[in-house]
Amino acid sequence: MILQTNNLTKSFGSRKAVDGLNLEIPEGAVYGFLGPNGSGKSTTIRMMTALISPDEGEVFIQGKSVQSLGNDALGQVGALIEKSDFYKHLSGTTNIEMLARMDGTDFSRVQFVLERTGLANRGKDKVKTYSQGMKQRLGIAQALLSKPKLLILDEPTNGLDPQGMKEVRDLIGELSSEGIAIFISSHLLDEVQKMCSHVAMISLGKLITNGKVNDILTNAGFVMIEVLVDQLEKAQDLLKSLEWIGHVDIIDEALRVSLEKDRISGLVQFLVQNELKVSAVIPRTSLEDLYLSMVGRERII
Repeated sequence: MILQTNNLTKSFGSRKAVDGLNLEIPEGAVYGFLGPNGSGKSTTIRMMTALISPDEGEVFIQGKSVQSLGNDALGQVGALIEKSDFYKHLSGTTNIEMLARMDGTDFSRVQFVLERTGLANRGKDKVKTYSQGMKQRLGIAQALLSKPKLLILDEPTNGLDPQGMKEVRDLIGELSSEGIAIFISSHLLDEVQKMCSHVAMISLGKLITNGKVNDILTNAGFVMIEVLVDQLEKAQDLLKSLEWIGHVDIIDEALRVSLEKDRISGLVQFLVQNELKVSAVIPRTSLEDLYLSMVGRERII
């Protein structure tokens, strides 16, 4: 494991932001850390990178304690925490050179990281001319200066348009193929499903589930289906009365329903018996559906 957390706990006043969190991130993984805003993701990352101290527990990177050894444990870690922030009146190259000078990094590394993030041809342009996606890639370039074996990214695609999301997603895939382990915190569950090999889901600071993405979806004890039916509100009210139905929502003129895998035919039969016309049942299981089945839509912010 390249990163482990052991009983990681942090409170702010009476609110427990992170509660006994145990994670194991394998070498080479693209590991999604999922949860709504306020679930404890950023607090966890700040403890991982020694920006704040835990009340209890410890973080280990390549077996070294971050809390005991500080920078000695973080030597091969690159991080982009929340929104990237640069001097907008300076060029991308100048910004990265300034950071390299502060860290004692050889300037030959500057051009390499700009090329690696697809910014070499815009390096001389001022950052104020960059799109938001380019600024995020510049932030990742800064995180790559230290030749990291582990890259920690906090909400790397938040606030980006679809093109910017794709650019960052493609870059993460390329860096992973080069052997860099990547830890991605996000509340955008669909984006994480496209990028990650492993995930952990948290709610209110507690771990809900973790493991390989495919295993989690395959082994889930439920399915999420989309039901095309007339009289949507009547159908929703009827299904809410059934104890074997999880969540029922009306989305895009259809019912989105979570239920046990072997109950689909029973659901259709129930609706037909109640004089409702069912025109289609479409499987829709995803990480977002799994999260909703466990914590409910009201916690997705």
